[in-house]
Amino acid sequence: MGPASPVRGMLLCHAGSGRLAFLAHEVLAIAAGAEVATSARLAFRAPAGASRVLVSPTGGAVGVDALEIDAEAHPVLPAPPVAVRASGGSLRGFVLARGVLWPLVGLVEFERFLRGLGGEGT
Repeated sequence: MGPASPVRGMLLCHAGSGRLAFLAHEVLAIAAGAEVATSARLAFRAPAGASRVLVSPTGGAVGVDALEIDAEAHPVLPAPPVAVRASGGSLRGFVLARGVLWPLVGLVEFERFLRGLGGEGT
């Protein structure tokens, strides 16, 4: 496997004590947390909750506690296959941004994964 292409334009999100990165072009809209969404906190075994909701073009939504826009280019570090499987195929790799590693996940796939955890509308 060759070096990964860098990605540019991400949303760096916090969900409870966890961190997640999403590609900005996969987010159709950002809404207030009052919207019905599946909470990203569930992936970190934390109680559901969100102040911001990321809406995908397919209509799915994932709630996060906080987000920042990062426009810098970052290389994507590969994820181990076992981690990709454990995330329901949503994990695309990791990016080093702001001095820490962020799991880069696909918004549509991650929302589907969270629903599988029993997080519909929480």
